[in-house]
Amino acid sequence: MRLRRALVSLACVGAAAASSQRGQTFNFDADRAGEPPARFALAAMRQDGPGSWLVRRDGVNGALVHAANPAAAGFALALATDGSERDIVLTVRLRLGGGSMAGGLVWRYIDAGNFYAAILDLARRELVLWRVTSGNRVILESKDDLELDTAAWHALKVVHDDEDIAVSLGGIRVFDDRDRRADRRAPTGRTGVIAAGNAEVWFDDLRIDPPRNR
Repeated sequence: MRLRRALVSLACVGAAAASSQRGQTFNFDADRAGEPPARFALAAMRQDGPGSWLVRRDGVNGALVHAANPAAAGFALALATDGSERDIVLTVRLRLGGGSMAGGLVWRYIDAGNFYAAILDLARRELVLWRVTSGNRVILESKDDLELDTAAWHALKVVHDDEDIAVSLGGIRVFDDRDRRADRRAPTGRTGVIAAGNAEVWFDDLRIDPPRNR
């Protein structure tokens, strides 16, 4: 799908993240159900707005949920407002519900036309790693014919250290790639989660760490 330069809508909202000396963890357990997430800004790409992002309960645990909008044709993003990262170890658990069933992780987000993303799409049965530069998407890697339980939670992990990128799903390494851009020393950017605008996606245990080999 071609991605155009998009309208960005950023809206800063409340606050609540657990942090440590090694990084930050967002588990949403302390956030109030039915309200926007704490310490996140919302953004949109190729659609009019970021849609509905609310904290909901999965049993006793909190989760950040993007509600599906059947009229939305782009992507919605929720970006942690604490800090700006370049090299990271990024993990999340996600569950893909109704709609197009596509969501994942986003990092080095500068604006809606410049960032990286790893998208798990259960409707297409694929995992895709892509970079968006000046509004244009470049697919760096893709893996299709995935056989995953559509009702289950899935663990997604990204390590981006200098020019090296690794993506794992369910603890299994899927991609090892290298960012071959001339401007590899890219500026830092926001980190968070991304959902297709017409997808219901649940996110939990978002963890942001520096690369562990340093």
